[in-house]
Amino acid sequence: MPLQNDDATKAGMKAMLDQLERQQKMIGELQVLLQTSEDNAANLDNRVFQMRTLLQSGKGFSQMHDLQSLLDAFMAVCRERYGAINSTVLLLDDLDPKRILYRVRGYFGVDAHFVDSSGVEEELYMFKLPHDRGLLWQLIHQGDVFAVRDMRRLPRFETAFKKWNLGILHSDIWVPLIRGADVLGILTLGECADGSQIPESDYTFLEEIAAVAATNIDSTLKYEKNNRILRNLQTLYDVNQQLINVNDYKHLVKETLSTAVKALHAQKANLMLLNKDTNRLEIKVVYGDIPASTVEAINEGNLETRSFEIGEGVAGKTALTRKPIRINDRLEIEQVGRYPVYCIMSVPIVYGNNVEGVITLTNKVRQGTNDLELDPLGRFGVDDEQLLVSLADNAATNLNKTRMYNASITDRLTNLYNARHFESRLSELRESARVAQTNFSLAIVDIDFFKKFNDTHGHMAGDFVLEKTAALFRDAVRQGSDDICFRYGGEEFCMLLPNTTALETAEQMDLFRKSVENALYPWEGKELYCTVSVGVAEFAGLDENLSIFETADKSLYASKEGGRNRVSCYSNGEILPF
Repeated sequence: MPLQNDDATKAGMKAMLDQLERQQKMIGELQVLLQTSEDNAANLDNRVFQMRTLLQSGKGFSQMHDLQSLLDAFMAVCRERYGAINSTVLLLDDLDPKRILYRVRGYFGVDAHFVDSSGVEEELYMFKLPHDRGLLWQLIHQGDVFAVRDMRRLPRFETAFKKWNLGILHSDIWVPLIRGADVLGILTLGECADGSQIPESDYTFLEEIAAVAATNIDSTLKYEKNNRILRNLQTLYDVNQQLINVNDYKHLVKETLSTAVKALHAQKANLMLLNKDTNRLEIKVVYGDIPASTVEAINEGNLETRSFEIGEGVAGKTALTRKPIRINDRLEIEQVGRYPVYCIMSVPIVYGNNVEGVITLTNKVRQGTNDLELDPLGRFGVDDEQLLVSLADNAATNLNKTRMYNASITDRLTNLYNARHFESRLSELRESARVAQTNFSLAIVDIDFFKKFNDTHGHMAGDFVLEKTAALFRDAVRQGSDDICFRYGGEEFCMLLPNTTALETAEQMDLFRKSVENALYPWEGKELYCTVSVGVAEFAGLDENLSIFETADKSLYASKEGGRNRVSCYSNGEILPF
């Protein structure tokens, strides 16, 4: 009996132990299940947070139409999420038409300057990464986030780091910005504030927010591009409206060049035309941050400038190839002047099948400033090139139209305007002076005893005298004025002088008279001499029945009757010798 009780006790104890073991196992399983549920809940909570972050970031990014603000916000979100100490964004750039480049467009926590391969210190915004087919670019094209440094902080792509100076970005992680099948750019992130690296488990979030950012960056770039296109179209329309009735060559080229400089925010520009006789490009007009006296002297043709052979320099190469040239790397630009050229763009002026000239722009200025302050970071892009090409096309058409018109109103022998144009301008000045209550003067010039030159020395000598006297007459025009010279007929010349009194004109004409009197006219080994008689009148104060031309003509005859080689002036109802 006691034996049986002992067996029963043992059996009971075993059953209790078995039950306890099962309970402990169940408790263990429950604990594992609970821990798994907690992990899942934490993962789920983290995923929900990430999705909310993506959603809010997407909303915020979509409301930004300024690229710089968008890039700053994108980098800030990524840095804050992981505690990264620095970041940069490189975007596809159009600065170099020969290569695909990615340039820094935003940065934080990185030095603002870097030293380029030539040892020159440069702004970080000019740092660029060329596209190639190496391992680094193979990974970028896959679109996956990847580490560019290993756990020892050494570059995984040592060759690329050395070749392109990538160490200045201080980056650990690269996040490709993919839009469709294209690499729009790259986000780089440095190490975390605690010295650790962003774990691979977080790469998925970076890929997702990069996709959201890439969509918005692409939209913003297109928005900005469309705005530039609209501005360029408006510029072209304004130029066409401005020049539609312009037939004056000087005014045309000045307006064309000034428009190009202002629209493209260039610092300096020049317009060269091809001299068909010498086959060289000659600077005809300059504009921009150039001393006013130099601009006036060049634009008025009073300062001789350097000419270029076809194929010489950037302008010469543009004329030779008939294609635009755009260089945005100052190391590739021949530095010939006192001031550095950071960027240069040149486009040909082509009409029909002929090169007529070249427009060249150098450097950019800071937008929003009034003093043409140099922008060393500014460069000429594709849109700039397209606008300048369109302006050059307009210039070619307008220059041809102007040439044809000028040929019809210009005297071939003296290159002064002819009598037809004189009558037109006189009528216009008379009408505008009436309406605006302004004044203008007229001078009529006659070469003394001109018939003797023809009779004594022949008609070729007479033509020579006409040409030289016309050149002296042209030199008598006041710099910066709207004075216009004409050959009225035979040996007679006229000059119209807006906003000028008769006495002022008489003084000017007397200087001209003396220049003719003192000039030598060498002809076939002989030294010929010449004098002129001049008559002057002004529009203001004339009786309604009096014509300014008739009054000036009477003054001219008074000079002749008074002994020639003199100036007479109609003033206050009488003709007086000056």
